[in-house]
Amino acid sequence: MNDVGYAERLLEKIFYYMNQLMDEKDFDKAISILTDLGRTLVGSDRASFWYWDTRQKQYWTIAAWGSKKITIPEGTGIVGATIKAKEPIIINNPYEDERFNPSVDMASGYTTKSILCMPVTNEKGKVIGAFQAINKLDVNGLDSSFGDWDVKRLAMVAVFCGKTLESHMLQREAQVDQLTGLTNRRGLYEYYAERIENGVSDRTMGVVICDIDFFKKVNDTYGHNAGDAVLIHVADILQNNLRTGDEVVRWGGEEFVFLLQDKKLEEAAVFAEDVRKQVETDVCKYSGLEIKITMSFGVDELNWNLNLAENIKKADEKLYIAKETGRNKVVM
Repeated sequence: MNDVGYAERLLEKIFYYMNQLMDEKDFDKAISILTDLGRTLVGSDRASFWYWDTRQKQYWTIAAWGSKKITIPEGTGIVGATIKAKEPIIINNPYEDERFNPSVDMASGYTTKSILCMPVTNEKGKVIGAFQAINKLDVNGLDSSFGDWDVKRLAMVAVFCGKTLESHMLQREAQVDQLTGLTNRRGLYEYYAERIENGVSDRTMGVVICDIDFFKKVNDTYGHNAGDAVLIHVADILQNNLRTGDEVVRWGGEEFVFLLQDKKLEEAAVFAEDVRKQVETDVCKYSGLEIKITMSFGVDELNWNLNLAENIKKADEKLYIAKETGRNKVVM
């Protein structure tokens, strides 16, 4: 292919991606489009958009064109080097660079020959992620090397990625409980409206509501800071038991709600029992104290003809029975 033909084809692709972005409101799809746009602009075989998860101290791919989701520890790999340096990094001989982590290649069987990685920032200039292009190809699809012109092209996509991610984070922040990091009640209503009331999903779904037994006694005995530590401890346990597609929410106070995809009533009850045992076994350590916790659970199966409040009320009636008949149990 000659240079003129390549330029015309590239321009067509840019218009194609920009038209897609104009009407796309879904965050995941928009980021996927931007990632592929970046890959196309620099002529790379693969591309990925990484999020810096400061809470979990790791980087993970929001979108990875050509590979599955990847998670690496904070401060590692070329992504970590780019974020630390706050400037683009080009490496056309990665296996000779000590910053390169070959473990992903070893696990996937892919061979990385060239890398262009660029920091992604928010409006205030704070780094929130990175965009990485892998294996530069020339107009004929043969191995090539990244250069300064690729940096200029990718910079445009990095700006769009930053603005899209920041907008999503601000919206998400309004739907997250600031103490525990779990989705809050507002976020659950948004999830329910999008996934259930709009008929996006019609699969079996378990509904579980639970709360911490004698939580007021924890606050009265050890103080509200200890109570906050218990809430965070419990939230971490609940979050760690989720599968992809499930949702856990701080419903209010010491109450939490699960929505479990593809789980019938009995399966949701088994899930709740496993979580109950884990909460009972794991001791919350706070300021030299060891605080033992138990929780009670009410379990039901989602009724698609009811709204969110009505579905949770059904599960809450089971929770009431659990608390009235001794606590630290699961009732379905």
